[in-house]
Amino acid sequence: MGGTSVSTDRQEGTVGAKAHRHPNYVLVGIVLIVLTILEVGVIGLPVPQLPFLLGFAIAKALLILMYFMHLKFDSRLYAVLFAYPWPLALLLVGMLIWVYFGFRA
Repeated sequence: MGGTSVSTDRQEGTVGAKAHRHPNYVLVGIVLIVLTILEVGVIGLPVPQLPFLLGFAIAKALLILMYFMHLKFDSRLYAVLFAYPWPLALLLVGMLIWVYFGFRA
């Protein structure tokens, strides 16, 4: 009889799985809406807009990755594999911005 419960647990996916709370998707959606409104509001301000827009975009991307793609609740290996290429990507984007805006030969 004990073997039956183990196979049932395996079928349900509960063996070795960590229980976690379900995220509040409505709250995450509201935060994403607020960040979008702030992005639109920054457009009209007489300040350099790029740092604000990049910050809002990164915050929104992290929220989506952590909650809707479940990286916050999965193994750390997935987060590391996803985060590993980011320094190179940021370096390349920075170089492109420098070439486009700042480099004059």
